[in-house]
Amino acid sequence: MLSLVKIVRCPYCNVPMDKALLKRHGLLKAFLQREAFPCPHCQKAIQLPESAEKLTSIGLFVAVILAPLFHYWQLVPIPALYVFGIGLALLLFGLWSQKLVKAPSHH
Repeated sequence: MLSLVKIVRCPYCNVPMDKALLKRHGLLKAFLQREAFPCPHCQKAIQLPESAEKLTSIGLFVAVILAPLFHYWQLVPIPALYVFGIGLALLLFGLWSQKLVKAPSHH
């Protein structure tokens, strides 16, 4: 669901797409299920790749789950604030690097 935070652009026409536009054209379900769908502007096949949210998910896990555990356990020599910072950096980089790609053709 984090893919709905950032407005992504079509790799063909470079026009931004947001949740409202995808919903209006009936493409939101295909977008969320990582299926190929036509761009509402140029009608060329695009998709959000499976790997698009991995880095974001890892960053969220590190910042929200691991950092508090490191703080609570105090067993690891790495301060929890550093772990949180690493998780936040991964989360932000994951959000920044999300993009739609050209859908592979199935011949």
